[in-house]
Amino acid sequence: MKQGKKLLILPAVAVLLGMGTGCSDNSGNKAQDMARKALMASVDNPESVKIVGISKPDSVFGREYVTMKEKMALSVAMMKISRRFMEDTDFDNPDSESHGMSGQMKRQMDAMTALRSLMVTGELKPAGDEASQERKPFSGWKVKIEYEATDFDGQPYRSEYWFIMDKEAQCVIRSFEIPLL
Repeated sequence: MKQGKKLLILPAVAVLLGMGTGCSDNSGNKAQDMARKALMASVDNPESVKIVGISKPDSVFGREYVTMKEKMALSVAMMKISRRFMEDTDFDNPDSESHGMSGQMKRQMDAMTALRSLMVTGELKPAGDEASQERKPFSGWKVKIEYEATDFDGQPYRSEYWFIMDKEAQCVIRSFEIPLL
């Protein structure tokens, strides 16, 4: 190959690599921006939201939005939250006047419903069998936002909201909130 052709190919390859990197980073920023907008549209009191952290967009394959490892971590977290909730309240004699507890209970129940739904819709694979499963095609992005806010009754709370988006990060396919301690 002549020296002149090498000099032409090298910049062309560099430009193509730069475009590929720029496009993937743009999708990541777009997914994070979409997740921020969706969070503000999803909470009861968006003015009070203080975002603590946003995850980098993670790839989603097929309709398995949550990995088995994430499902197990969510299950453990929900058990801890349930235990803490039971310790903090006298559940044998619930106070119907306590709006803060009813808001916390609603978030807890919504999270449990979302977790059960994820367990049912995803294929539960036997332990150690994940490597033998065929990989499904890329279907979108997953972004998690940890935030602090107050509900309409002025009760502070911490949560993590998960947003599952399409390939172009133009719409949210699924979202759910996990209360944090």
